[in-house]
Amino acid sequence: MSVCGDYNPTIVTKVERPPRNIIDEFKNLSTPNVSDALERNRVNGVVENLRPMVSGVRIAGPAITVRYVPLSPGEEGTKEDIGDYLFEIAQQGDVIVIDNGGVTTYTCWGDILTFTAVKLGIAGTVIDGMFRDYDNILKMRYPIFARGTIPRTGKDRLQIDGVNVAVEVGGILVRPGDIILGDDTGVLRIPKEKAADILKDAKQVEEAERMIIDSVSSGLTLREARQKYRYFQLQRATR
Repeated sequence: MSVCGDYNPTIVTKVERPPRNIIDEFKNLSTPNVSDALERNRVNGVVENLRPMVSGVRIAGPAITVRYVPLSPGEEGTKEDIGDYLFEIAQQGDVIVIDNGGVTTYTCWGDILTFTAVKLGIAGTVIDGMFRDYDNILKMRYPIFARGTIPRTGKDRLQIDGVNVAVEVGGILVRPGDIILGDDTGVLRIPKEKAADILKDAKQVEEAERMIIDSVSSGLTLREARQKYRYFQLQRATR
């Protein structure tokens, strides 16, 4: 899709965010345990093909979504990017989620945007595409999940098509306010309207796995411990 004619992106400034206490509880859970809980709730929330680019950091926060589209040949250059909207839209703890169509030939994020995000207390950025200035971003320890890095600028190659609209990243639909959870294993999207149920189930998965480890430590075989705590049923749908 390309921007044609008058430039008129869809910009939504208000986002319905989940309760802060629910988001804070997700921060203490791993993506594998929450992924099992998503399966129990028949929700496909695993964002594929995006890697954690800064190890040892975690994110959990409501999504601020951005959709970019490529410019057509001969069209005027880039007029703005998400940085032009962060101060009026984003809140501390939000996660920027960028749909750049999986483009791997140029970037849509760099160190200036990262510095701004850090200043505003943004929790991290998820990009279905590429970013640059990796060395500077590593120094800031800012969480980024992306397809990879490349030096080539996105200026005069892309344009904002929408902010806080439904986007697709890694094959998953993400809406503004959905919870984004990421760690060294990967990144998930948790539908905001199902967050409480998924949180409850994820805690049960975490507890069962902890009890399995404790039981093996106390002398049970792994088979016995798994049977006792129904390991192979933890992810099965219950609703």
